[in-house]
Amino acid sequence: MIEDFFQSDGFIIGYYILTVGASLLLVKETKKRIKDLRAGIDSIKYAPFAFGILFAYVFLAYDFVETIPFLNWSWLGYNIAFGPFADEGPLGIIPFVPLLIYMFIHINYVEELYFRKSKRMVVVWAFIHIAMGVKIHMAIILLPIGFLFKYIYDKKGINHSYAMHFATNILVVLTLFLSFI
Repeated sequence: MIEDFFQSDGFIIGYYILTVGASLLLVKETKKRIKDLRAGIDSIKYAPFAFGILFAYVFLAYDFVETIPFLNWSWLGYNIAFGPFADEGPLGIIPFVPLLIYMFIHINYVEELYFRKSKRMVVVWAFIHIAMGVKIHMAIILLPIGFLFKYIYDKKGINHSYAMHFATNILVVLTLFLSFI
């Protein structure tokens, strides 16, 4: 009965609106965030490294890790960032892409601001993704990516790690979208 509630369209849409809607509170900062992205644009070239970690994981280990029940657990069953209808293919994702990109503009900056200050916070960042519906094994693979973002943060500053993080997420969304086509 409770599982039915958490899988209902109403709950899923409400949770998505709550999660993404938080970014709408930051609308006045959008212009500043875009300037921050421009300031760190040189580090977008490092995004393929972070994306490559995910890509290699998906092709080399994902199928095996999916068979391990504990690591395969997700409270929601999918990643809320891709929308509640991602399992319906491109038509389930397309309506959510503009909101997702807007959310990345704000959330990626906040993630870099708070979660790159220490190695411990990088670990917290990786596992907070579980609240977004990410499976445990996917949260674990975010650890090396988070440490890569931290390295750029430490060497070049927040705008560079922010731009790299944003570009990495855009690559993930593009890949997911293309996988449905």
